[in-house]
Amino acid sequence: MRQRGFTLLEVVLAMTALAMIAGICYAAFHVAMRAVEKGEVAVVTEQRLRVAADVLNRHMKSIIKYPAVDEDDEPFLYCKGTATSWTFITSVGQHGGGGLTRVIYQVLDDPPRLAMSETDRFTAVSLGSEPVDSATANPTILLDGFTALHFEYMLDDGTGQTEWLTEWDCREEEALPSAVRVWVEGLPGMDTDESGAVIPWVQEMPVMLAVFDPENLEETDDFADFGTVTSSKANAGDEDAGDAGEADDAGDDE
Repeated sequence: MRQRGFTLLEVVLAMTALAMIAGICYAAFHVAMRAVEKGEVAVVTEQRLRVAADVLNRHMKSIIKYPAVDEDDEPFLYCKGTATSWTFITSVGQHGGGGLTRVIYQVLDDPPRLAMSETDRFTAVSLGSEPVDSATANPTILLDGFTALHFEYMLDDGTGQTEWLTEWDCREEEALPSAVRVWVEGLPGMDTDESGAVIPWVQEMPVMLAVFDPENLEETDDFADFGTVTSSKANAGDEDAGDAGEADDAGDDE
């Protein structure tokens, strides 16, 4: 009985075809895994950006027109913005249960990261004398891993014309910016355009003023332009004290 088998040429051709198929499958699998990993990184990056934007939005939706006093005892509106820092007074501090808080956002180097500092220990005199970028010893890192981050400030001239500036000084402008824009570049997982260049993440946040107890608004001669206010808690304490005084007087009459 004659036996038949594969020739060497047939074996080589079969192995070559198998290797090609395995290579195609591996390449497709590798591309799919890279796409999944890139998608996961993009989701994480988007979540981190959303958290940082939420904190910024929360602060800037409750900015207070708070006065500082310079060396000549002249009051001026406190806030200062540069390309890499932004400081102001807000009514919704993230630490310590809220309340009036001085907030400082700073872009720190080595490595680049966005830090946020808060303090409720300030006065009009200290705000006018201390450097505007004097952050606390242990700032909160809101975002890191980027290559560049900068702030821009909207100037609205009241006629519908707007301009974005890289610096803002409330003392010179005598007003808060209408909005603040944040640019972030170089985070992993960010979208790219047709040429492969990374598209920066841009977030525009309107600046809104917060007012405590507007029915009990009190203004002084020095700070009349800023609307210095008396908190409802302090007013409630005064009312309680007045009620207690009336009760004592009634007791004395008896």
